[in-house]
Amino acid sequence: MMLPDERRWRALESTHRPWARWWWLGNAVDKPTIARLLAQYCEAGFGGVEICPIYGVKGYEDRFIPFLSPEWLDLLAHTILTARKLGMEVDLTTGTGWPFGGPWVTPEWASKRLELTERLLRAGERLTTLPDGKLVSIVAVNEQGERRVLNWRVKEGKLDWTPPSGVWRLFIAVQKSPIQKVKRAAPGGEGWVVDPYSVNALRHYLARFDEAFATYRGQMPRAFFHDSFEYFGANWTEELPDAFLREHGYDLRDYLPELFGHGDAELVARIRHDYRQTVSNLHRAAIQRWTAWCHRYGSRSRNQAHGAPAHLLDLYADADIPETETFGEVDERQVPMFKLASSAAHLKGSRLASAEAFTWLGEHFQVTLAQLKPAADWLFVAGINHLIYHGIAYSPPDAPFPGWLFYASVDFAPSAGLWHDLPAFNAYVTRIQEALQSGEPDNELLFYLPWHDFWQEAGEAPLRQFTVHDQSRWFWSHPAYQLALRLWRRGYCFDFVSDEWLMRARCEQGRITFGHNRHSYRALFIPPCRFFQPQTLERLRMLVWSGATVLVVGKLPEDVPGLGRLRERRKTLTDLLAQISFVGDGDMPVQKARIGQGMILRADDAETLLVSAGISCEAMSDLGLRFIRRRLQNGWLYFIVNFSGQPINGWVSLAVPAENVQLRDPMDGRSGLAAVRRRDGQTEVYLQLDAGQSLLLFASQNSVSDAAWRYWQLIGDGVLIVGKWRVEFVEGGPNLPKPFETERLISWTELDDAEAKRFHGTARYTVTFMAPTMPADEWLLDLGQVCESARLWLNGDFVGTLWSPPFRIFVGKFLRQGVNTLVVEVTNLAANRIADLDRQGVAWKVFYDINFVNRHYQPFDASDWQPRPSGLLGPVRLLPVRIVVP
Repeated sequence: MMLPDERRWRALESTHRPWARWWWLGNAVDKPTIARLLAQYCEAGFGGVEICPIYGVKGYEDRFIPFLSPEWLDLLAHTILTARKLGMEVDLTTGTGWPFGGPWVTPEWASKRLELTERLLRAGERLTTLPDGKLVSIVAVNEQGERRVLNWRVKEGKLDWTPPSGVWRLFIAVQKSPIQKVKRAAPGGEGWVVDPYSVNALRHYLARFDEAFATYRGQMPRAFFHDSFEYFGANWTEELPDAFLREHGYDLRDYLPELFGHGDAELVARIRHDYRQTVSNLHRAAIQRWTAWCHRYGSRSRNQAHGAPAHLLDLYADADIPETETFGEVDERQVPMFKLASSAAHLKGSRLASAEAFTWLGEHFQVTLAQLKPAADWLFVAGINHLIYHGIAYSPPDAPFPGWLFYASVDFAPSAGLWHDLPAFNAYVTRIQEALQSGEPDNELLFYLPWHDFWQEAGEAPLRQFTVHDQSRWFWSHPAYQLALRLWRRGYCFDFVSDEWLMRARCEQGRITFGHNRHSYRALFIPPCRFFQPQTLERLRMLVWSGATVLVVGKLPEDVPGLGRLRERRKTLTDLLAQISFVGDGDMPVQKARIGQGMILRADDAETLLVSAGISCEAMSDLGLRFIRRRLQNGWLYFIVNFSGQPINGWVSLAVPAENVQLRDPMDGRSGLAAVRRRDGQTEVYLQLDAGQSLLLFASQNSVSDAAWRYWQLIGDGVLIVGKWRVEFVEGGPNLPKPFETERLISWTELDDAEAKRFHGTARYTVTFMAPTMPADEWLLDLGQVCESARLWLNGDFVGTLWSPPFRIFVGKFLRQGVNTLVVEVTNLAANRIADLDRQGVAWKVFYDINFVNRHYQPFDASDWQPRPSGLLGPVRLLPVRIVVP
């Protein structure tokens, strides 16, 4: 059966289409296979790949190619040239595995850990040996709290000091380095991890690339990539004490006991704040230098900020393409985390905000295309518009099934189970990304992100990393997160903003802008928070003086974070707060402070504030619809998903004015003009959305040329398609089961056929039936249960591909009077075939390093899996439909 060319891949920009991380196992790649695979990826709808060299495959050692060798660079040049001929693009990780590191990283430039050792000394006693490592500081504290810094008493590796009286506790801090090897390194990339807080160390690290590229004659990647922060144990750099002293005005080495949690709780928290802020700035400086290095080669930087002990919003914005990620199951609680990356892109005017998508969404070989959709949709409504699937492993043609694989699913390789109908899902993603990469963001609020609160929460250790994996520990418990999620669920549109970005803001005609793009914000929103820097409050006052509106929930913070220059900063903050005078208005719950041309509004309830400022929400959120809105030259674009769990069939109001609304179904690309009406001064559009269904909506004041959108309703229970189904297995393995005929649709794993029970591939179901005689405007074919995706032909005409419930499609134009022939090709997952391999003890898990693990990071074993239902299970029905006009 031939499929029509629906995709137009080469007519689109490469970023409109999804990309994939492309693991080069052992760098065991060759030019013919690279060309063949890239063409295959392009045909499936991918717009680009990100090369990530990693560990190799056992038995193929003779094919390993050292990273950055002349042969490897020649393959890189071939890959980029071949991809661009196909209209694709290529990114490259700045190293192998992760994080940055390699054999050229010496201990001097490697990541470092500060360790604290405690010793008790009594009067007259001496410390005979110091802990291993480079001494950073020795602080002695007696029972009365008297403190002495003893660094100057260390000579030739020994401490020349004895307590004058009583008992003293010695806190001895030493620097350990190196502390970590590159994780999942490829041949030629094994070695120490670089110091992530040192610009000098990074310069040394990148010099190896400069040396390699000096003789490189190929084209450069679109972007270089830095993965999420996994510099395990790295909490120190030799540059930190001087940087800390410059920033905060005191020597951190004098307070190492407090840094490690000893002493007064408030002092511990304040010192840890200052330490964490300094670490953040040092790491950001390194990422900024890396971005500048990327620009030298005409490439961009793509960075995953999460996991870093840094201000994530600012760190995301330090790269050209900020990238978030999904890890495990995805739900609405993660939206604020995703929005850190999209907010960074919006603030700096970047068109792209990317995501490493689908990492460990489920177990290997058990994730369906239908499960991908809600995960992708949550990313899209959070402002992400450039998906990087995680991922595809390069696999040579002589590798036996299931080919070469990477251990962290979802596996998108051609042999891993999703490939057959993956082009249909990719088309869905492409239609959405093409839309979401157009226009400008249309968020009305700047939501202040109180990162100083996060830094000053003492926690369990000096370093505090802000990861995707444990948001519940550092993010979800803060009132700012809870309020952000509440406003999101109520339909308010906002971007997060940091202290640093507020310093760059200005007010023009009552709106806050950052100058480099056309987008501006109606108000700045301050959630409940504990700490404020004086310079942030001063900047806030200047914005208000110029005409900005600031909304404060509760009251402005009355204390400053950290310890450095504490008395001076507290006084400055107090003086600034005294200049802001709030006035009530009778019984109104909102207080107002006018400063210059603008005002600060204060209330205990967030929505009361927003209403008083004239900022409206999208009422569709109350129905369980989630959306993102973007501003176009001639109107607005919405991407809307029905996450309510129930069908939506009715009028939905929009917060923007529109005379015409065009709807577009991203599943198949069909479009039409929606029914629109004005009610109580608002535009309302009629929407019909099944649970989980999504739509693109274009709202405009201008006329739009298109046919009317098809609205419909069922007018009966329908007609069950009965008869004898002929089932043929047409593609897959390990062997094709025998064809069979049946009048009852069941999983093919229930057949008395051993090959069917372990089969992964495609079966063709054919049945003939008489067209219904009852009158109907249209007919909807409902396949019932499908395991897992289906392509349909009716009377020889291709109807479409169905990969997500409900498995229904309109077929009226394909129906004939009398006898009709329906062909359904159903493809299952690879789970049953993989389980069979493991039951037989076939050695297909032959990878170095971690080899192949399950989602709980235990050795993967599918031998006890029960057969997964496969095929067309039905019931298959034709449903009569009446076309209606709302």
